Amino acid sequence: MEYTELYNILRAEIKPALGCTGPIGVCFCAAQAYDAIGGEIESIDAITDWSMSAKIDDVAFPGSRMLGVEMAVALGAVCGDPKAGLEVLHTVTPEGELKARKVAELVKIHPQWNLQDLELYCDITIHTDKGTGRAVIAQRSDGLILKERNGEVLFEKEPDVSAQSGKLPILKYKVKDFYDMVTGLSDEELAFLKDAVAYNTRLANATLENRLGAGIGYELYHSPSQTYITRAKAYAAAGCEARMSGVNHPAMSCGNKGNVGIAASMPLVSLAKDLELEERDLLKGIAMSYLVAVSIIHRIGKVPSMCSCEVAACLGVAAGATLMRKGTYDQIATAMQNTIPNVFGVVCDGAKLACALRISSGTGIALECSDLALKGVRIANNQGVLGKTVDDSIEIIGKTALYAMVSSDRDLCKLLFEKRHIFPLTSFEDRQKQ
Repeated sequence: MEYTELYNILRAEIKPALGCTGPIGVCFCAAQAYDAIGGEIESIDAITDWSMSAKIDDVAFPGSRMLGVEMAVALGAVCGDPKAGLEVLHTVTPEGELKARKVAELVKIHPQWNLQDLELYCDITIHTDKGTGRAVIAQRSDGLILKERNGEVLFEKEPDVSAQSGKLPILKYKVKDFYDMVTGLSDEELAFLKDAVAYNTRLANATLENRLGAGIGYELYHSPSQTYITRAKAYAAAGCEARMSGVNHPAMSCGNKGNVGIAASMPLVSLAKDLELEERDLLKGIAMSYLVAVSIIHRIGKVPSMCSCEVAACLGVAAGATLMRKGTYDQIATAMQNTIPNVFGVVCDGAKLACALRISSGTGIALECSDLALKGVRIANNQGVLGKTVDDSIEIIGKTALYAMVSSDRDLCKLLFEKRHIFPLTSFEDRQKQ
């Protein structure tokens, strides 16, 4: 098959994740550290990149209603399955969760304010009556690079260079390559994306049936003035709300990000229903959307200054929705160029229910820009943040997010870290009343 490498990248970047992947990375690291030593926990030190320290306090975890980085560390250490990757919390029990609440008070967070790059990093040392266990993850939420017991190395590997921002081989491909590959995929090659539809639809339905979260998706879906765009926004927001609320179902993540996996697929699932499209058209749209999203995620970073849901997923939806409706490559490029000025520079201020609002607004922008592109409306190239081509524009997004915005992201995270009040532990429900 032509574009074999690109297809393999797509397959590798799409995987199930139970819970929000930011804190789940912390849980996974803690599970590995405790697995190295065992025993009765006396104290835990967690050295993390500044984003992990400040941006993951407001989401619930599967099996628990308590919030905070400290709770994520404790839950992973007490209840986590180190062999389960991003589904590390599938083994949480009520008894284990209660114990984790107490262990959370033994956790000390040490943000790395001196980092020079926006890269995912977590180094957890657990002190028990048997000694110390340590684990380090880097680049990916499940990217274990070191595991030690009392200083003895049990596992060690170099960080995954392909996962580093600006290094993945996908960056050498252009949007036209994505279009050429996707339009040439067979039904068998597209089939793995059926799981993305099933996983993320199940999350969205959980919200639409039970009014989870803040009620964003539910109210949009039941709006008396529904349009196909409103329904698409509802599905996308609903999937996010279920995940942020700690629903015990995995999302199909994209680029190691569950919300992006939802945001880049659910609007297309809704659109396909409204237009009564064939499954093959839907899966092609999702493949296009995911490829665009992954290419942008690896430009802006895995712990980005820009919101990956508003930027990466939104551009993916613009491309995928245009392709699904028989748009040409030029129309796809136009849809993306139309979208970029609307979402450029939107900052990430952490995972929370408000992400559902961002996903909703991003969905609306993407679909409107796709509609306009299909009707021949285009923003002129090479003005403002737009380059001469859509690929040039994507490069501008990446360079701005990954380099120019490092200092502002650090300063934002310092402000977020300074205002946090974790103890006594706060439940997800009580946080929403603040």
